[in-house]
Amino acid sequence: MNRELVSPVLVGRRAELARLRGLLERAVGGEPVAAVVVGEAGVGKSRLVREVVAVARASGVRVLAGGCVELGGEGLPLAPLMDVLRAVARSTPAAELDRCLGPARRELARLLPELDPLAEFGDSQDRSPTQLLEHVLGLLTRLASDRPMLVVVEDLHWADRSTLDMVAFLVQTVQELGVMLLMTYRSDELHRRHPLRPLVTAWERARSVERVELGRLSRTEVAMQLHAIGGTPPGAAFADVVFERSQGNAFLVEEIVAAVDGGADPHELPPSLRDVLLARTETVSEPTQRILRTAAAAGLCVEEKLLEVVAGVGEADFYAALREAVEHHLLVVDHTGHSYAFRHALTRDALYDDMLPGERVRLHTAYGTALSGDPGLLGQDGNIAATLAHHWYAALDLPRALSASVLAGRQAAAAFAPAEALRHLERALQIWDRVPDAVERAGLDWIALNVLAAETAFAAGEPHRGLTVIDHVLARTDLAADPLRRAHLVERRSFMLRGLGRDDEATSQLRDALALMPGRPVTATQAMVLAALANSLMHVDDMDGAAATARRAVASAQECGAFAQQAEALITLGAAVAYQGDAAAGLAALREGIAVAERHGLPAVTVRGHTNLSDVLALLGRHAEAAETARTGVTLAAQAGLARSWGAMLTGNLAEPLLRLGRWREALDRITESLTDEPTGAFASTLLLARAELELWQGDAGRAEEDVRSARRHFSGADVQYTAPMAYIEAELARGRGELGVARERVHAQLGGPLTRAHLRYAWPLLWLAVRIEADAVAAGEVPGFAGSSEIRERLRGLTRALPVTTPSARAYRAMADAEAARCEGSGEVAAWQGALEATREAEEAFPRCYCLFRLAEAQVQDSAYGPEAAAPTAAECLRLAEELAATTAEDVRGLARRARLRITPPAADPAPDRPNLRIRLTDRELQVLGLVAEGRSNGQIAATLFISPKTASVHVSNILAKLNVSTRTEAATHAHRLSLLPASGAAG
Repeated sequence: MNRELVSPVLVGRRAELARLRGLLERAVGGEPVAAVVVGEAGVGKSRLVREVVAVARASGVRVLAGGCVELGGEGLPLAPLMDVLRAVARSTPAAELDRCLGPARRELARLLPELDPLAEFGDSQDRSPTQLLEHVLGLLTRLASDRPMLVVVEDLHWADRSTLDMVAFLVQTVQELGVMLLMTYRSDELHRRHPLRPLVTAWERARSVERVELGRLSRTEVAMQLHAIGGTPPGAAFADVVFERSQGNAFLVEEIVAAVDGGADPHELPPSLRDVLLARTETVSEPTQRILRTAAAAGLCVEEKLLEVVAGVGEADFYAALREAVEHHLLVVDHTGHSYAFRHALTRDALYDDMLPGERVRLHTAYGTALSGDPGLLGQDGNIAATLAHHWYAALDLPRALSASVLAGRQAAAAFAPAEALRHLERALQIWDRVPDAVERAGLDWIALNVLAAETAFAAGEPHRGLTVIDHVLARTDLAADPLRRAHLVERRSFMLRGLGRDDEATSQLRDALALMPGRPVTATQAMVLAALANSLMHVDDMDGAAATARRAVASAQECGAFAQQAEALITLGAAVAYQGDAAAGLAALREGIAVAERHGLPAVTVRGHTNLSDVLALLGRHAEAAETARTGVTLAAQAGLARSWGAMLTGNLAEPLLRLGRWREALDRITESLTDEPTGAFASTLLLARAELELWQGDAGRAEEDVRSARRHFSGADVQYTAPMAYIEAELARGRGELGVARERVHAQLGGPLTRAHLRYAWPLLWLAVRIEADAVAAGEVPGFAGSSEIRERLRGLTRALPVTTPSARAYRAMADAEAARCEGSGEVAAWQGALEATREAEEAFPRCYCLFRLAEAQVQDSAYGPEAAAPTAAECLRLAEELAATTAEDVRGLARRARLRITPPAADPAPDRPNLRIRLTDRELQVLGLVAEGRSNGQIAATLFISPKTASVHVSNILAKLNVSTRTEAATHAHRLSLLPASGAAG
C-alpha cells in the first residue's frame, strides 16, 4: 500500500481541460469569465481544477483558492473567503498587503484576526453583509491590478448562505478584472430544495456562468487510469471488473485498486460504493479503525492534537494508527501540516453513517469536552463557537448547545454572516424551553434572544421573517408592567416595517411606543424610539413633527449618553429644520450630528450625515459646497464598504450640484463610475434619474427614456424625490416628441396632490414645465386632444402665486414660469425673459440660464422695439454656453440665427472642422481613457494608470466606441487623431 492511488496524468478530460484553459486565456485578456465544474461525487472535479490551477500558476496568474466546509450538515460561514484571506495574508509582503487590503483591513480582520491582531471589535449595527461584499470586491480589484487572477471556490453544495451570496455577487460584479472565477459542486447533491439550486438555475438562464459537466470515464479511460496508477497495462479481465464495479467513477476506481492492493479479491468486491468504502476501512488494524471513526465525527478535517485527545489512545499507538491510515490513502495531511483530512468526503460519510447513535453521541461529547477545556485544540483556522454548537447539539447536551449556539450566532453576525447567525439563534430558540437555566446559559433572556434573531433576519435580507419574530414575542408576552421593554419591541417592529416600505404604519407604531414610556427617568430606549420616530416623520413629509421629535430625541440621548441616537437625531433635526426654512439652524445641527458620529466611530451614521448635509446645501443653492460635501461622503462610504448603497446616493447628490453648475462632463463621469458598481433599488434610481436629466438636455432622448425606465424598475415607491423627477423626464420626453397632451397629463398627475415643504423642491421644475407645455401648444396652433387650456392655465397661474419661494432655484423657476405665461399671452416676453435670465444667473443654474438666453433672443427678434441687433449678442452668449455644455439648445439657437439672419460670433475656432455633432462630446474621463486607448493600453493598464477599476475602464471604452460610432479600439484611436480629440502627444494626463 505504498504506491500512489492517484493517476500521475489526467485521464479522459482533454476536452474539458482545453475548454477551461481557453476560458483562463480569455480572463488573462481582460474578459469577464465565470465557470462551474459539475459532476457527481468522486468523478474528478477537484483533480481537473488542480490541473487548471497548475496551468494558471505556470502562466504567471495569481491563484486564490478556497473550499466550502460541511459541519454537521451545515456549511461553515464564509469558509472559502477565510481560505483566500489566509493565503493572501501569509504570502504577501507587509507593504504590499497594506495596499491590497486598503480600507477593508479592519473589517476583514473580523473574519481573520491575523490581518489586524491589535484591532478591537465591539458590537455595532453599522455593519451589513453588503459592506463585506464591497470589501471583498475591492480586495480582488486591487489584487488583480498588477496581474491576472484565478479565484477557485470548491464544493458549493456545502456552501452557507453568506458564501452563496458572495459567489452570486462576484459572478455579477467581477467584470473586466482579468479574473476567472472557477467553482465546483456535486450534481448528485442538488435536490429540489437545495439552496444552491436557484442560483444555478439563474446562471443557466442568463448564461452568465460557463458550465463544464464531467461524466463518468469510459471503459477505455478506466483502463488508462489503471495503467497510469500501476505503471503497467492492466489485464483485460481486471480492467473489466474494475469498470463494472466503479461504473467509471474515478475515485471509486482508486478505492478498488487500494482494496485489491490490500488483499481483496476483485471478483468479490461488494456492489455498492458505501460498502466498498467501508470494506477498505476494515482492512486496517483496530486502532486505525478507531482513529478513522473518531475523525469522521469531527468532519472532513481534524487537528492532530484534538484527534489524539478525543481518540484516547497512547501516543505510540496513535501515531502508528495515523501512519497506517495515511499509507492506506484513507487520510491525508492537509495544507497546514498539522491536520488530517479524509482523502475523499465519501469515505468520511460512509464511516459516519455506519456508526450507532450512541457511538455518535459519545464522540460528539468527547469533542465538546475537549474543546471546552482547551479551545486551542481546534487550531487557528477553526470557529470554536460554531464547532461547539454543532458537537453539543449532536451530543444531545442541550444546555451547553444553547450557550454555544448563542455565542456562535453573535460571532457570525459580527463576521458579516447574518444568515448563519440566524440559523444558530433559531436553534437556540428551538431548544430554549428544554433548558431549565436558559437565561444563565445564554447570557440573555428569551425576549432579548428573539430581538437579536429578528435583527439578524433583517440583516440577512428577510425583514418579513424579522417582523414575524417580533410579532410572536408581542403576542406571547404580557409586558404591561414593563413599558420600556414593550416600547423597545415596538421600535424594533417599526424598524422592520420601514424596511418593508410601510412608513405610515411604522410612524403610528412609534407614536404608540412613545406613549407607553414614562417621562422620567430618561433611558436609551426612549432616545432610540424618539430618534426613530423623528426619522419616520421626515419620511412621511411631516417636517414640523420630525423637527420637534428630533429635538426631544437629542435631549434624551444627551442625558443618557446614547451617542448613536444623538447623532442620528441631530442629522434628522438638521434636515427637517432646513426644509422648514431655517437654513442656518439646519446646517448647524447637521454638522453637529456628523461631528458626534465621527467622534464616536459611527461610520454609517457619518455617511448618512454627509448625505443629508449635501442634500440641504443643494436645496439652498450652495452648489459648490454641496458638491464638496457629497464628494467627501463618497470617499467615506467607500471606506466603510457602502459604495453600492450610500456611496451611490451620495454620487447622485454630487451629480446634482455639478449639473446645476454646468460641470456636466464631471457629473457624467461620476455617475458612470458609480453605476459600474451595480447599485440597486433607490440607490440606482438616484443615479439613473440624474443621468436621464442630463441626456434630456443633451438631446439624447433614447438613452434618457431607457434610464428613466430602469429607474422605475429599481424604485416603485411613492417618495416624491423619485416620482417627481420621473414625471418631469417622462413629460419632457413626450413634449419633445410633440405629444403635448401626454406631457400635460403626466405633469398634472404629479402636481395634483398636496404639496408639502418637501415637495416644493421638485414642484417648481414641474410647474415651469407645465406652463412651458401650454406655451408650446399656443405656438403650435391647434393641438388635437388639448382641451380646457384656459382653465388649466388659470390653475397654473394660481399655483405659481401660491407656492412658497424660499430658495434661489425656486425664484428662478417661478420667473421662468412667468416668462412662459407671457409667451402664452404674447405680451411682455422680453422683460419676462430678462427677469428669468437674471434669476437663473443668481441661482447658478446652467441649463435654465442657457434656455432663458434662447427664449430671450427669440423674444427680442419678435419685438420691434429690439429686433435682430439686440438679439444677436443674446444668441451669441446662448450659443457659447450651449456649446460648452454640449446642450441641445445649441441647435435651437442656430436655427433661430438662420431664420432671423442674426450675425453672431461663433465659439472659438474648433481645431477639427469636421468634428461630429457636439452631443457626442466626450467627458474628461473619456478623453483620458481615449488617450490611453490610442497608446494601445489594455483595460487593466488603463485602470492602473487612472486609479479606477478595470470594469470601470471597460465601461468608459464602450461609451467611447458608441459616441464615436466605431466598433474597435483601433478605429477609435484613428478617429480620435483625425478629429484632434487628443493632445498633441497623443496621450492623456
